[in-house]
Amino acid sequence: MTKDLIRKYIWLVDTVNMAGSRGISYQDISDKWEQNTELSGGNKYSWRTFMNNRKDVFEIFGIEIACNHGDNTYYIADRNELKEASGFKAWILDALSLSNQLNESMALQHRILLEENPSGKELLPDILEAMRENKMLTFTYKPFWVEKEEGSNLFHVEPYAVKVFKRRWYLLGKYGDSPLKIYALDRISNLDIEFEDFVMPDDFDAEAFFSNCFGIIVGDKEAQTVKLKVGNFQAKYLHTLPLHHSQKVLERNDKYTVFSYFVRPTFDFKQELLSLGDTIEVMEPLSLRRDIARIGKEMSRKNGENPSDHRCQRK
Repeated sequence: MTKDLIRKYIWLVDTVNMAGSRGISYQDISDKWEQNTELSGGNKYSWRTFMNNRKDVFEIFGIEIACNHGDNTYYIADRNELKEASGFKAWILDALSLSNQLNESMALQHRILLEENPSGKELLPDILEAMRENKMLTFTYKPFWVEKEEGSNLFHVEPYAVKVFKRRWYLLGKYGDSPLKIYALDRISNLDIEFEDFVMPDDFDAEAFFSNCFGIIVGDKEAQTVKLKVGNFQAKYLHTLPLHHSQKVLERNDKYTVFSYFVRPTFDFKQELLSLGDTIEVMEPLSLRRDIARIGKEMSRKNGENPSDHRCQRK
């Protein structure tokens, strides 16, 4: 299935969804299709194509475009389906919907500012092909902490899953008898798909594997309850964009909100807490509170003095 075909399906869902409960006629859908020259190329949207696309949208995304036979208009049968979509399905719907909207707004391209695409994306086609076919991958990997070129190692990996985090793509894979490991795609080179097959465990669940993680670091520590006291101005941001899917509100007043999380206290989670600065206080666990305090003291030591005080003195 091509990207253009999927974009067509998303365009159809968006067009019908924007009409709301009142619905939209086939003729209006066809007119809008012809006006969208980026997708249609000016070609008509035939009745047969429309019927086939309705069927495909239901089979691929589980979204039913129903018909109101009273006035022959079409509408999304369950609009909550779009709101409640999660995981990969939600990501695909959001990304392609945004892509359609941007393509229709090319005249505004100098007024629409976007972040760069995640790094390492050029390797995704080969990795996804290997995942589909359950084929082994061979590649050279050089972590950031390895400076010498000869420090790169050759890996023979079973590709289990891919994940994007903070604009970087990562591969979760099995190397020999070692536990599952994360590889940053922007540190991979000389990637090849092997002829050798591997058996993907039937009970493996990528979402469950990362469920108690903040980002991509799993670590060897068990997940535990973390409680944060957050000033209410910052809390507004966390209410609308939670740090983690396990976020719950334990207490709320006119000065602060106490949130709880069930998460592994990994390096990337600590980095995220530090990015919130003095707007938060770690209440539990004590070990995490001490770690944040220690890092804060070290930051204060390094940044507490005016650099000009260390300028060289002439003798």
